[in-house]
Amino acid sequence: MELRQIKYFLAVANSGGVTKAADILNVTQPAISRQIRELEEELGVQLFERVSRKLILTVAGEHFREQMDKVSSDIEKATQTVKKVASGAIGNLRLGSVETVLWEGLVPNHLSLFRTQNPDVRIEMITDNTTVLLNQMEHGSLDCAFVYLFRELDSSYGVIQLRSDPMALAYPASWEKKFHDNVSISKLNSLPFIRFPQESYPAFFEWQEQQFRTLGLSPNVLHWAHHESSMLALVAAEQGIAIVNSKHINRASPLVRFITLSELDLQLPLCFVWKNEKTSPVVKRLSNQLVDS
Repeated sequence: MELRQIKYFLAVANSGGVTKAADILNVTQPAISRQIRELEEELGVQLFERVSRKLILTVAGEHFREQMDKVSSDIEKATQTVKKVASGAIGNLRLGSVETVLWEGLVPNHLSLFRTQNPDVRIEMITDNTTVLLNQMEHGSLDCAFVYLFRELDSSYGVIQLRSDPMALAYPASWEKKFHDNVSISKLNSLPFIRFPQESYPAFFEWQEQQFRTLGLSPNVLHWAHHESSMLALVAAEQGIAIVNSKHINRASPLVRFITLSELDLQLPLCFVWKNEKTSPVVKRLSNQLVDS
């Protein structure tokens, strides 16, 4: 049994004749008659009987039409679904992100728009630092991610640079007097620092080291912390100062103060990243939205 035979059968059954069915389908009457005859031979039953120049369904034909209506409906639904899957309008998205970019602005706005336009896409969100997210992408457990990049990725990655986020100096609120006047690099050199360890994100550490050398900054590192939230907790505990993403300013503890210094013009390059050989239609759809915005 062929889909064409089902299509022709339903057209004849619903129109009441071969002539009308041929007009609807834009095919010849003999072609329809031949397909109906072959279908009846294959089934071994008579589907139609001629009454007053009309084709009327037999009891078996009526039952067959009921079943084929369901099949036709299922085929139409499957056709529409597979087209949506191929275009990325339906599917799953395993999306990674550094947490700070999800709090406000560009990324949450884009995700909100994407979900509004693609309600049948289910998003699984994973937050971590850039090193972990890139590693997960490399091993196939993530489809794409919003990360801060400090090195050029190889050609197996697709990258869209979105913006640069400035960094800020965080210090204990109880140290307000120390930061009341202009803060110089030499003054920062005299204060205890809290930093990311090199193994946490080697590319960022090396980039920051280069920036510090250019500025003449030699941090007196007292503590190491693997996440900015841990760094800020140590700042709140009066253990030192830290250079962190300025996105923390609106969410910080009252025990922490922030200051932006023109001498410390450090920018975090925010990028959307995916693996080219594993690009799903959903990832393509999101990346196109980011490019077109």
